[in-house]
Order: sequence, then structure tokens, then C-alpha cells
Amino acid sequence: TFFFPVEGDSMQGAEIFDGDILVVDKSIRPRHGQIVIAFVDGQRLVKRLYQRAGRLALLAENPAYPPLEIRDGMELLIWGVVTGKFNRFGA
Repeated sequence: TFFFPVEGDSMQGAEIFDGDILVVDKSIRPRHGQIVIAFVDGQRLVKRLYQRAGRLALLAENPAYPPLEIRDGMELLIWGVVTGKFNRFGA
């Protein structure tokens, strides 16, 4: 388990905001629909995992960001599953 600082606004729909601190568990096997910490081609991301019907994608919770389809040749590393958070305002 580790803490992960959030940068950006792509997960606002899941009430995860810039400056929040996420609690991430590396021992949980990531499954469809869970929010994960992932690295895609070296870029760190907080996204919702989509894994259905042979499609693998990372989804934002902000309509300003399109789905990130994981395609052949892309490097995907999922570090862990988000299990909680500390609000940036301490609430």
C-alpha cells in the first residue's frame, strides 16, 4: 500500500481532484471498473480500467478527456488499485 498524489482534473467525476492523495493497494488484482494507477509508455495516470470484449482502455471521469485505448506496441503497467483518498482540503 502506498500514497499517490493526484495531478490534473481527469478524474473529477469520481470526486478525485488535483492535490488529493490517493491510497493505492498493489496487492489487489486490477479488474474492470476499478480506478487504477497506471503507467502508459512511461506516463503516469489515474484512470478507470475498462476491460471488456477484447478491448482494453483507461477511462477518464471528465468528458474533456477521451478514452485511452491500449493498443499493440503500447507499454502498460498497472501499479495498483485505488482504495481511498485524502481530500486536498483535509475533509
